[in-house]
Amino acid sequence: MLTVVHRRGVFAGIVTAVLGLLVALPFTIGHPVAPFTILLVAFGGVMVLRRFLGLPKYATAYWAGCLAALVMLLPISALVKFAEQGFNQGPFYGQVYTDGVTGLEAGDRLEYRDGDLVVYNRQAQRAPVLTYRVGQDLRWAVEMDVSQAPAYENYHLSKIEDLSLFYGILRDRIDFTGEWDFGTERGRIFLWKWGQFQKFYLGW
Repeated sequence: MLTVVHRRGVFAGIVTAVLGLLVALPFTIGHPVAPFTILLVAFGGVMVLRRFLGLPKYATAYWAGCLAALVMLLPISALVKFAEQGFNQGPFYGQVYTDGVTGLEAGDRLEYRDGDLVVYNRQAQRAPVLTYRVGQDLRWAVEMDVSQAPAYENYHLSKIEDLSLFYGILRDRIDFTGEWDFGTERGRIFLWKWGQFQKFYLGW
């Protein structure tokens, strides 16, 4: 009998670890802390509701499975981050631009989804603005300001151009050429599939 209970507990722990990883993994591309937060919140919710869900009473096994999932997430999230970032600088998230683009001179334009991505390179010491417009509707505008990121307060991105689009599963990627304090380098912008700006990187 004890052997059967032990086996069921081990099985419950393994299932908890696998399901925890499956739930948390998609969030590794969002933010470094997101998968760990999601895993802990989901696990806490399941533990609170386990009586109502009719789950077996293997609390120790569930906790062990959650701990195993957290440990496995560490190298996985680090690998995902390196695969995305490589040796580039960032991530940079910029900031929402609310001053409007009337009067700004449009630069590169790239057809995207139902509209266009348009770059507005401004005068010196002012970061470029990337917009997404559908017809006359300006869906969003982001100031590509690298100084918002810690350790880059004294750096400045002055120009982006040569946009090229690559479609993905959860996100799309825009490659570009940027000019900043380290010279002219390649960069990458990530956009969520629902059309929102996520972040960007700059190469060495």
